[in-house]
Amino acid sequence: MDCLFFINPTSGSGQGRRLADQIEQFSIPAPVFKQVVFTDPERLSQQVYSCAKNKDLVVLCGGDGTVSSIVSHLVNLEQIPPIAIIPLGTGNDIARGTMWLKSWMKFGLDGLFYAIKEGRCGSLDVWQLQIERAGSSKHYTLCAYVGIGYDGRVCQEFLRLNQFFIKRKISTSVKRLLYLPAGLRIFYKNLLHPERIRCTICYNDEKGKDVQAGEDRLGQILFCNTGYYAGGSLLYKDFSIDDGLMEFFGLKGYLSYMQLLFEGRLPVRHSSIIPVKSSSFQMEFFSSAYFQVDGEPMGLLEKGSKVKLELFRKVPLLTPFLDKYAKKKLKELRPSPELNELSSSVRPVVT
Repeated sequence: MDCLFFINPTSGSGQGRRLADQIEQFSIPAPVFKQVVFTDPERLSQQVYSCAKNKDLVVLCGGDGTVSSIVSHLVNLEQIPPIAIIPLGTGNDIARGTMWLKSWMKFGLDGLFYAIKEGRCGSLDVWQLQIERAGSSKHYTLCAYVGIGYDGRVCQEFLRLNQFFIKRKISTSVKRLLYLPAGLRIFYKNLLHPERIRCTICYNDEKGKDVQAGEDRLGQILFCNTGYYAGGSLLYKDFSIDDGLMEFFGLKGYLSYMQLLFEGRLPVRHSSIIPVKSSSFQMEFFSSAYFQVDGEPMGLLEKGSKVKLELFRKVPLLTPFLDKYAKKKLKELRPSPELNELSSSVRPVVT
């Protein structure tokens, strides 16, 4: 088993570098050759194409932004290797929706290597957002969600606050709190100057028929693939990450948006707002709005933009280890000297 670890060294206030040491020192309960690569945003494309080809497994270690960025390059490979996720970020919604967050919190590296031993794989839908305006076109690849409206502005404000605190190396739990002042500031601005998104939306319903909504004024447009949003709000309990369908929520105002967020964190664990499901969406915008992709602010979606969201590819996903008899199995799995001799380790590098 040839296993590659892509680690964002800055994720989780430096957890990435500590994780690299843990991986190197970990006694692997299976013959696995492990290589660790620290991601470099400026050379990420080159790193993925040079290191990920012909690998049996690629483990993505970081937050939603890291996972989404690496997947956006993996989908361009002819043969996509299976992926697994070690969550180190602020929101971790991709890891949460794929159940890798639960596995990591319970079992750590033991759970990862038992999942490798079991070798079961599913898949993860990867979507493409295409934006056209005035003869130019931009493409974004996503795994979890796209938000246009309130959350785009909140992500933009969070980025500004995070850049102010980044040199202070605050912890991930404290960093999450920065969303509170960012959200309150946008809420206050919205009270003073309410903003609505003017757009038309066209999609295919579950029967395959085209449905076109007339021009509407919305406060928030949200598309979600992994069920979870904003660091743990469960939007829709019957979500699927591999059914080729995206859930769409069109919210009129800020109160509806807050309802969506808070209901997903209550004991009932999902929102009462029912989404529309479709395999593709087309939109035309008659006003400008900020937007975000997988929790990363992308700037302003300008007036006159035509947007298309559709399924791009499916990425093989290693099934996380969540066995209720985990302790017994992990104990039986403790490596023998013979297996340790078969495994190999490479110190962290940037290739």
